[in-house]
Amino acid sequence: CAPMASAIVEDVKRSLPGWSLARDSPKQKKKQGWECPAPTVEDWEDYKKWKEEQDRKEELPAAPQIFLADTQLLFYRDPDVDLPWVHRIKCELPRRVGRLSGELPVKASYVGFGTDDNPEYYDVFKRAIATIGVVLCRQIHHPPNRFEIAHLEQSDLILVGGGDRKRLWETLGTDLGGNAVAEHIKWRYLQGAVVVAVGAAMSLLGEKSWYSIGEDKNIIPFTGWKIFPHIVAPEQEGFDLEDLVEQLGGAGVVILGIHQGSGMIFNKDGLVEPVRGMMQEYRWDWRDEKVKQALLLGPPRSTGLICPLYAAMKRGEGEAEDDDESADVWSYALTQEEECEEDTLFEHFDIHSSWLTIQGREEVEKCKRDGNEAFKVGKADIAGLKYEQARVLLKTNARRWTDLDKEAQEKLNALDAAKKVRLPSERRLADVDQRLGQKTDYRASSVTIPLLLNICACHLLAHEQDIERRQQTSNKNLVADSCGTPIQAAALAESTMVEVRDNLVVAFRAANEALLLSGGCSAKAWYRRGCVFEKMRDPRNAVRDFEEALLRSPGDKSITKKRDEAKDSAEKVAENMYYARHKELDAQEKRLDLEARHVLWLRGFLGDVYADEQEQFSVAQPLARLIEATFEEVDGRPRLAKHDTETFATDAPYLHPHALWTWEFMVQQARNLRVLRIEDVDLGSGPLEWLCKGLRTHSEVRLLSLVGVHLGSAGAKMVRNVIAQSKSLTEVVLDGCALLDAGLAEIAEGLKDNGGQLEVLSLKRNMITSKRLGKLVSAMCEKETNLDLVDLDLSGNPLGCEGARELAEIIASEDHKLRHLRLQDCLLDLAAFWRLVGKLDDSRPLSVLDLRCNPIGRGTRRCWRSQMGPTIRCDVLLSDHPLKVRREALLKAEEHDVKVHMLPGLWA
Repeated sequence: CAPMASAIVEDVKRSLPGWSLARDSPKQKKKQGWECPAPTVEDWEDYKKWKEEQDRKEELPAAPQIFLADTQLLFYRDPDVDLPWVHRIKCELPRRVGRLSGELPVKASYVGFGTDDNPEYYDVFKRAIATIGVVLCRQIHHPPNRFEIAHLEQSDLILVGGGDRKRLWETLGTDLGGNAVAEHIKWRYLQGAVVVAVGAAMSLLGEKSWYSIGEDKNIIPFTGWKIFPHIVAPEQEGFDLEDLVEQLGGAGVVILGIHQGSGMIFNKDGLVEPVRGMMQEYRWDWRDEKVKQALLLGPPRSTGLICPLYAAMKRGEGEAEDDDESADVWSYALTQEEECEEDTLFEHFDIHSSWLTIQGREEVEKCKRDGNEAFKVGKADIAGLKYEQARVLLKTNARRWTDLDKEAQEKLNALDAAKKVRLPSERRLADVDQRLGQKTDYRASSVTIPLLLNICACHLLAHEQDIERRQQTSNKNLVADSCGTPIQAAALAESTMVEVRDNLVVAFRAANEALLLSGGCSAKAWYRRGCVFEKMRDPRNAVRDFEEALLRSPGDKSITKKRDEAKDSAEKVAENMYYARHKELDAQEKRLDLEARHVLWLRGFLGDVYADEQEQFSVAQPLARLIEATFEEVDGRPRLAKHDTETFATDAPYLHPHALWTWEFMVQQARNLRVLRIEDVDLGSGPLEWLCKGLRTHSEVRLLSLVGVHLGSAGAKMVRNVIAQSKSLTEVVLDGCALLDAGLAEIAEGLKDNGGQLEVLSLKRNMITSKRLGKLVSAMCEKETNLDLVDLDLSGNPLGCEGARELAEIIASEDHKLRHLRLQDCLLDLAAFWRLVGKLDDSRPLSVLDLRCNPIGRGTRRCWRSQMGPTIRCDVLLSDHPLKVRREALLKAEEHDVKVHMLPGLWA
């Protein structure tokens, strides 16, 4: 018996998943499921794939899903227990603990896009849930406003109404890209909210949905939300679900049909429960190549209501009832006055919230056209006056949306309304509306951007005309003065030089402001600023801007030509600098005494005394002057203590950004360097590459701070390698470096490969939006990452509500060590606020969430502090006077912009 038993054991072992045997024949073809009911795994890779599939099948729903063929069940009264069936929904609602461990009131949302937001269906929903004590209810309209989105973010009960299937696809489908309301509903479902789907909306929750076209009942399938594994549809007369199985793909399609007055519950344990009637299943049988049907029976009478009620009663035992509960419910919602305040507050923060009336825009465009006519004939001075007049008119006529009168709002809204043109008179009106343009054309920012680009071009023309005028005057004086020294011409040339420089500065500021307003998306703005750099004799930066313009306008011949011309000049900058100034700059490099330095702090200052008689170097390139400081450690982090530096601007040693040989081995020579801090120096146009080569292998440097150094997305690629390879860096500061979204993606790639001690990362004021924020989120939330980041600062970036959705994944994740998340001045409104704080949990390491200087009003702050605030360990920082804080920050930035540098302090 023993040999036989051992053989049986051997066979059992070999049939287990994961058992591997050496094969002397080709791998067999994978068997179908009907041929092998139990999975047979022949090697380790197959086993892992099989295991992943099994885990995916075993996933349980995050919350109950309720499917109703119609609204009859909401008012159905169970005769056996003499209770309304809607109490079953109340039993499934999650419990939220608020202040002093009390239970928070339930908020509900109604989405009726399929019926064009018909308020009658919303009233039916309100009457039904009022019987279970839910009164904080709100209808979500299409498109939703920020208050409706914020309410949806807090809702634990969401009903999606049925109606026209094509309308549901247009408003809630995800095939055409992201859908804000659908995304918010799925997010709330994953957080435990109960989703109720009625009628045609039931199929939205499944794998597929459809809408019919024509009278022959042809269907167009589209992708559902995929929170239910099959397809649920109502049984209707004249529509056969059996035929629908084959139309939706046949094999693998399962449709659950619900009869009128009935429903279905997909419970948290993964079981399907028919309600008030049988449910029919339609499944494609591939062997017989036809649809097979089955009946699903519900639980015994009344148990579907009695058992949940008993479980809910047991959960609530020992809780004291609050007689004033109904009176306190409304304290958890915003009043009408608070909603108006939130709207006004957001408009003060949003740079795109100002609007022009139709008449106001016509006045601005008239002045702009006059300036264009003067520019075409070469009258730069007159064109500049007209453009400035248009800019003054624009600032005067711009109004926030709430400040516009009702008539102006109706006229602007009418521009976006779709009109069916039938009569000749209607055609004429449609032609007039088409000439007026779209509603978005009346945003003040949409009018300002092309006006700024015209101002830039005008001052570039003025700069060229000043040079020609100076040369002509100089030649005339030389001819008139036979003795020789053109003193008057020299004096005129000197005064003209100041005027020429001013024209370039105005042109640069106009192009840079256009880039900031457009979020770096305007190819023309990049091209204009590249032209300004070219006139400033800075071909390195000109090449970078032309490259950015080509990324947004590929194949443009004029931009390509300019880029190629600037490249030829850029290659000679360092060589010309060496032959002209190498003795002077070598001496300044020796004065730095790099071998003995622990701290190297360089700040950009204008005031280069070198006389550029041949006009071959940049006219506005700041020198990197040394600031003496002492290294200190505060709470284990490197910090600098500044010395008395009243005379450093003239006596301190300096480096020139275009003298590349002085930067090449600077980090390698400073072997004991602990802190490298550089401010307001244009590193991206030259020395950054050499600095990064040294930093990647430096074993002592702990703090790298680059502030206002104009890295751009190209410079971010070089810094990425430093973050990925450095083993000593604990803090990296990249503030105001114009990284943009492309640069953020590069930094995120560096974080994925970081295996060092990096704890602090600051990316303030870099024009980062939500487009590439997901890459940073994935880098921080990867399970296999070794990142030890504890402090992340993204302040001053226009992240908005979409950025909050991405960052909420960091807060909800347990795969990071982040303790401080700073999001000051990120244009986060109340909807973004509730998305961020909705997943705070004491089990996660986050201890500080800094949301100061954001448009979050007193109503939202009141609701937060009366709900979850006192019970959450994480400290959520909010400004009590956000508008005042915002104004103070803007004034401080303007003072720094004017006093420190002739060019803008915040680069695009």
